[in-house]
Amino acid sequence: MIEAGRNSSLEARGERIAGEADDAMRAEISALRKEIEHIRASLSDFGADTYETVKGKASEAAHYVQEEATSVAGVIREHPATAGTLLTLVGGIGFAIGYLVATTSLEQKQAWYRRYY
Repeated sequence: MIEAGRNSSLEARGERIAGEADDAMRAEISALRKEIEHIRASLSDFGADTYETVKGKASEAAHYVQEEATSVAGVIREHPATAGTLLTLVGGIGFAIGYLVATTSLEQKQAWYRRYY
């Protein structure tokens, strides 16, 4: 009889502890959900602010590039011979640099080939 009383007391205590643990777990989960929602809202605001900043900077950059392109086109229209000469000169310099790099690279490959074979 005393044993039965102890078992029921232990079972009641176990149920009470389990209930308290369950309530604590639910409270913790609820707090975590609220915190996640707060973080999600903060990230959303940050993303919107960043988007607006990038959008403004991109618009300014596009406007600047358009102005510069218009300026260069105007100069080319006014001085077509100078522009043609300048483009030919730049193309020739680019070709010369490319040729030098290619021949130097070829010489190094041949030297490597002769060294090991």
